[in-house]
Amino acid sequence: MNQKHENFPTALEAFFLIVFLLGAEVLLNMLVHDSMFFTGVSMEEVDGVIMVLANAILFTAVLHYKGMSYSELFHSAAAVTPARLCLIMVPVMLLIPGLELSLSFIGGMLEEWQPVPAGQQRIFDEMMSNGVHSIIIACLVAPVLEEMLFRGLVLRSFLQQYSRKLAFLASALLFGMAHMNIYQFLCASLLGLVCAWLYDKTRSLWPGIALHAGSNGVALYAYRWTAARGISGSWHPSTALCITALVSTSIGIYLLRRMLVVKDLG
Repeated sequence: MNQKHENFPTALEAFFLIVFLLGAEVLLNMLVHDSMFFTGVSMEEVDGVIMVLANAILFTAVLHYKGMSYSELFHSAAAVTPARLCLIMVPVMLLIPGLELSLSFIGGMLEEWQPVPAGQQRIFDEMMSNGVHSIIIACLVAPVLEEMLFRGLVLRSFLQQYSRKLAFLASALLFGMAHMNIYQFLCASLLGLVCAWLYDKTRSLWPGIALHAGSNGVALYAYRWTAARGISGSWHPSTALCITALVSTSIGIYLLRRMLVVKDLG
């Protein structure tokens, strides 16, 4: 399929795409909320479905406009074979311990500077403690949909228009802004930078999805581990855990630099 409108979206257009997506989710949430009396369905049961529906509307329209298929969106580099992609997943997963410690450190510093308001903390608690539902949303639905939007559509277009550094930074900041709170902004932006680098090197969404899912999964586990032990405030990892994370991440970076030697795969 011949792609059309390769420079869509621009930075401004990407911003409005995100606004449209958030608006679609709000509208669908309102419809579900208003129909709860008749259906008996709670918001917690359908928020994942709402995310999928809102994103499906957006992706269907944008992919049709750009003349792209979903297979092209997920993986556009013939140079990266499925076998090679599977090998790349190993060092990608090795990055997660160090990445999560970094995100935890940044989040802890931010919370010390500006404690989380009670209302925002309730939202975080609901997101993280809703049983299997939270696991599905955090480790499957959100990573796939967010990588499709921010790396598959936004970053892909930015790389056609701007310098690599600017494309990485702009797409990562938009990803952070989409989380709609300062406490996730910095951490999501850092994760977005790493996922942007992985996409640029592989022209595939799968490494970023794996890293994103693993990062969310570790964060979810850490939250539940501390909650189960009644630990309040920021989590402080042991020295042994920090050393293990440093070694794991160092090996992951080394292997990725060796494996991703081709600069332009797309």
